[in-house]
Amino acid sequence: MKLEEAVQYAGDLLKSVPKNTRVRIIGHVDADGIAAASIVAIAVARAGFRFHISIKRTEPDLVDQIKKEKNEFVICADIGSSYLAQMEQLSCPVIVLDHHQYEEDAPSNVMFINALLYGLDGSKEACGSSVAYAFALALDEHNTDLSQLAVSGILGDKQRFDGYNRKILEDGIAKGVIDEQEEYVLRGNSLKEALENSLEPYFSGFSSATPFIERLGLPLHVPLEELDDAQQKKLLSALTLKLLEQGVDNIEWKTIGYHGKKYGDLRDITSKLNACARFNEAGMGVGICLGDEASLKKAHMIQERYRDEIRKEMRKLEQEEPHERSHYLYFYTDKPSLSGVLAGLSLAYLPQFKKGKPVFALAVRNRDSLIDISSRADDAMVEQGLNLGEALRRAAEKVGGMGGGHPIAAGGRIDRKREQEFLEELDRELGP
Repeated sequence: MKLEEAVQYAGDLLKSVPKNTRVRIIGHVDADGIAAASIVAIAVARAGFRFHISIKRTEPDLVDQIKKEKNEFVICADIGSSYLAQMEQLSCPVIVLDHHQYEEDAPSNVMFINALLYGLDGSKEACGSSVAYAFALALDEHNTDLSQLAVSGILGDKQRFDGYNRKILEDGIAKGVIDEQEEYVLRGNSLKEALENSLEPYFSGFSSATPFIERLGLPLHVPLEELDDAQQKKLLSALTLKLLEQGVDNIEWKTIGYHGKKYGDLRDITSKLNACARFNEAGMGVGICLGDEASLKKAHMIQERYRDEIRKEMRKLEQEEPHERSHYLYFYTDKPSLSGVLAGLSLAYLPQFKKGKPVFALAVRNRDSLIDISSRADDAMVEQGLNLGEALRRAAEKVGGMGGGHPIAAGGRIDRKREQEFLEELDRELGP
């Protein structure tokens, strides 16, 4: 069975209940989860149903929270695969639209639609927004305009436009709601701004890019696009050498930009959704997806704060050596909301993290003595058989915690008192 066929059953299930049914929508707290839940909300509303939407973290008591609400119908988007057995407690129909790794079978009250069940790679070919988009089309084939939000979700999960993701992009282009064009990865109103603010790629030692630019004899306050060909070549050659010195070997200066008819620059929307998720403003992120102009304007300030915080923390990590175990590297951060992006950027751009091992970020939550864990690997590690989601899940469960995700990226939570035990278990799980 294909994903497109499976979601037809989910669509039929929703259509079988009375129109006065209130649909409870739960999304995961990241850009993909916000976009996925919003896609479902828009499609459900267009189908004539009322809805109540919330964006949640993967807390152990999530199902208990939902159970207390006495809902009539629940749809989980980009979340739910790690709660299947617990969902049997819910007394209403549940649809789970997800792409994360799972272990349990779905109980009879849960219609489980996971990209992995239909031959799709949940870390590359279909994210939560992708599955939500498929569900939206099952409700109404004219929901192709929601491809704009799905593309933002795909970008948020750093997936490729392969598999079902390719279909989504093609839908958007064919319907005239998405344009794509080549653009530079460096963005800014001036060279100085572009280099100092860049996160991908991240340039170590660029708290001020002025000396670097002046050594090249280039103007500080002119955008990259306004340099002549010789100047552009000179700049990009120097930056390539800079990244090679940092141990970066996959360097691209141009990428494909995606522009939505309704939402504008979809990479920028993704960035805003990420910022809203990380700074406890997920409701504002939903507002952006639902077309609220006030939310969009407010999110710009949160986005700037988000980027500033990341740069600040990366400057700190530049000066540190990671802790090292036999099969992984790890570091501590007091910014739980940034731990995932810091792990990913450190692995990709900081020389001291270039040891062919996955990187784990540990963030202590002082309010409840728990440790949040985020981890990142690269394609080469995964091709050699690494599965972060499975390793983290097993290690966390052995110490009474929880975890999961994808082979290339995963997260979890443990009790602080069992930290050392967890670190040892994790090393064993990642070993041969």
